[in-house]
Amino acid sequence: MSPDQAPLTVLTVQTGHRYPDLWVSRLAAMVARHLPEAHRFIIYTDRPEAGRFEPPGAAHQQLEVRDLQGGSLQGFFGKLRLFDQALTGTDPFLFLDSTLVIRASLEPLIAIGRSSSASVIGVRDWNYPILNSCVLWCRPDAHTQTVWDAWQQGRYADIAFPGDQNVIFHVFGETAPAALTYWPEGLVSSYKALRKLARRDPEAAQRALAASRILKFHGRPKPEEVLHPWRHPQHTILRHPLHPRLWSYLADEVRRHWH
Repeated sequence: MSPDQAPLTVLTVQTGHRYPDLWVSRLAAMVARHLPEAHRFIIYTDRPEAGRFEPPGAAHQQLEVRDLQGGSLQGFFGKLRLFDQALTGTDPFLFLDSTLVIRASLEPLIAIGRSSSASVIGVRDWNYPILNSCVLWCRPDAHTQTVWDAWQQGRYADIAFPGDQNVIFHVFGETAPAALTYWPEGLVSSYKALRKLARRDPEAAQRALAASRILKFHGRPKPEEVLHPWRHPQHTILRHPLHPRLWSYLADEVRRHWH
């Protein structure tokens, strides 16, 4: 980091009770392991209570818990609050979902973010031709602020968005399509896509895994279900009943980095 750069900020959002606080603590620990640069890890939450999250004890990571001030935002939509500079400020930041397993250095993503002029860098969704917002580099500017302002002002109240990423993608598509770009393919991998690939081509799946920095667990299974497939057969065993090697696919990887 050059002397004129602000300290790196990594953010996550934890609202409601959908996912355990432990997962956020594990995310902070994975970031500390895979990001040697001094950084702030900020947890935005609707319950900013002291002692909720376990700090990883790494000298180069400063853990902070802040009030999301999300008002009536529910579920995934709480992430939209991060686009308000009144809350997050004007310094660039890396956002990470809590349903990730970080398996390698985050430094390539940081380098890409810092060298890009894009307002937002995200993942190209694995199933639909839109943004996936699980890993975002955000450079706060007028374009990013428009996301929050448009939502807050109800400009798209007549559209039933299924999630925050649909809102972000829609606003950028209408107002500044060139300001939204994507990470190089393969840096962030879908667990389900890798498992599907491993069924027909195990070697290709292994190569894709080796190239990835982050595994995203969207939908089911989640990491704990991979570690205990017999407790969660609907999302593991019954998905590939004739392929036992896929029942706990990448369990060693999950155990090494997440558990």
